[in-house]
This record gives sequence, C-alpha cells and structure tokens, in this order.
Amino acid sequence: MIIINKGDENIKFEEELAKDVLEIITVFSARLYGSRSKKNKKLLDDMQGVINDNLA
Repeated sequence: MIIINKGDENIKFEEELAKDVLEIITVFSARLYGSRSKKNKKLLDDMQGVINDNLA
C-alpha cells in the first residue's frame, strides 16, 4: 500500500506565503505610519525645537 500525502505541503506553503505577505505589509505600514516616517520625524524635530526654544 502506498499513501501519498501532498496536502500537508500545500498547507505549509500557503502558511509560509501568508506569513511573508503579512511581514511585507507590516514593514510598509511601519515605513508609512511608524517611527521611520518622514512626517513623524519632522514633527518630532519641530517639537524638540519648540521645547529647546522654551527652555532657553
């Protein structure tokens, strides 16, 4: 008797693909909205400038 079970490979491939897609979405979201965003960096720099001006 020979049993070929390829269903497990497809699930593993699909799970791996889903994890990869989720990781890509996470990276791009972090770049758009996270700490690496140019808009957020400018905002933080401006806030630091205001704080420094008020303390001086």
